[in-house]
Amino acid sequence: MAKPKTKSGRTRGKRRRQNRLPWILGTTAVVALIALPIVLNVMRLANLPGEGFASQGNTHISLGAAHPPYNSDPPTSGWHTPQLASWGSYEEVQPDERLIHNMEDGGVILWYRNGTPEENEAHVVALEDVSQGYRRIVIAPRDDMTTSYALTAWQRLQRFDEIEPEAMRDFIESFHGIDHH
Repeated sequence: MAKPKTKSGRTRGKRRRQNRLPWILGTTAVVALIALPIVLNVMRLANLPGEGFASQGNTHISLGAAHPPYNSDPPTSGWHTPQLASWGSYEEVQPDERLIHNMEDGGVILWYRNGTPEENEAHVVALEDVSQGYRRIVIAPRDDMTTSYALTAWQRLQRFDEIEPEAMRDFIESFHGIDHH
């Protein structure tokens, strides 16, 4: 049996197929508009310095309160105190829970392996030279680090065996001042 024809002589089935084209094009455009920013963000993150870690949130806790382990060492997000550490340089180990808040507020932490007072002073001088001109920086020693230096920002970590000024400044420049509230 033949399909009924319209006044223009076309069959109804053909018109239905033609009317689907705008829907197909519209759906394709919407999917592209959703997918494009996701793809661009993934590409951007892949080109950033350091290693990325999943966010462990930004829950405030009291200093010394128990919490699950961090997913990186040094930590890059997670449970932290409502108080920040003062920006600047330290020759004594600082609580992770304080420094994480600094990262949440757009800071970059420059860690060095804790050593003798003389070694710590030399590390601080070298890292202050690298980070000169940046305001939201904390330089602090860390016990039992596997490398001589590590730089952390919210969800990012890069390790160094020695001072590499250009790579370290690239890390700082990429993440300094980005607030994560």
